[in-house]
Amino acid sequence: MANVLNVKQIDSQGASVGLYIALVAAGTVYNIMGLRFSAYLNMFMVVWVFIGTLVIIIAVPIMAPTHNSAKWVFTEFMNTTGYENNGMVFLIGLLSAGWALIGYETGAQIVEGTRNAAKTAPRGIIICVIGAIVQGFALIISTLFSIQDVDELITTDMPIAAFFLRATRSPAVTAFFLVILLVAQIGSLCNSILAGATFMWSLARDGVLPGSKFLYKISGKRNIPTNCLIVQLVICILIILPSFGSIVYWQAIMSTAVIAVNISYGLPLLCRLIWTRNNMPKGPFHLGRLGLILNAISIVWVTFFGVILCIPSMSPITPETMNWSSLMIGAVMCFSVFFWLISGRHNFKGMTQTVEK
Repeated sequence: MANVLNVKQIDSQGASVGLYIALVAAGTVYNIMGLRFSAYLNMFMVVWVFIGTLVIIIAVPIMAPTHNSAKWVFTEFMNTTGYENNGMVFLIGLLSAGWALIGYETGAQIVEGTRNAAKTAPRGIIICVIGAIVQGFALIISTLFSIQDVDELITTDMPIAAFFLRATRSPAVTAFFLVILLVAQIGSLCNSILAGATFMWSLARDGVLPGSKFLYKISGKRNIPTNCLIVQLVICILIILPSFGSIVYWQAIMSTAVIAVNISYGLPLLCRLIWTRNNMPKGPFHLGRLGLILNAISIVWVTFFGVILCIPSMSPITPETMNWSSLMIGAVMCFSVFFWLISGRHNFKGMTQTVEK
């Protein structure tokens, strides 16, 4: 059995970076084709993710040679971080959860190309949140009952592949499950690329970004911000290149991304509480009296979570295990403030309203 489960792992930074660039480039090209193709992708992804999730949730426990007890699944607490305080370890564990608690806003960023956006966007966000909760619990419980070797998952560089291999005892089935995850990730990547480019276009429309006139251009019949997509691709490529010098850099980028996205969620809510607490315009979808209460709770959570995500995940703390995200966020903030002082405050005149008659 050991010989069957031993597979060769390609551990090359060049291969990883090349694959990263190829996928981002492919996702960019796909989005340049137009919103119609994005709609096709989303309809396909709904079916793919639903069926794929059911297949993995059901098949893995059935194929697993042994199963963990319910007591172990729901009560076992393992501390392999080097920290002595289990409370600290629990808080650090929220970093993994943070990856699953982002991305809901992409529906609002690309909703300008849909009908009845004022209702479609919030409805889509709510469906995503509820769906993620149900899917997440089902996958977590199925996984925990099917884990064969916890120590192996902690030490290996590819824990998902190792988990599938040990649970299914079949490289072919493992490859099939990984393809399910890969296609889901590619679909998510395409949507994230479009959401990022659309958000960049919105900022350019309001004159916030450098080169806003160039970025604001829309490509003819496809109604796609092609310039924003291309600039975003270039930025993504440039950002990953320093990872050839140190893998710590890329880990810092990933941690910073989670923190920055959560901060972006909290800032509009904070602005509402400070400046438009009592005179916030209401659209066809609103939270009524619960709005202010939920805003305040969200701001407290984002602040707390932002601090937690800056804590190093391992002890003792070395340059390799240090969480450098706080340094990178500080650098971004310094650049943003500097650009605002020299340019942004002179060009930004408020949100630009675009209305079709």
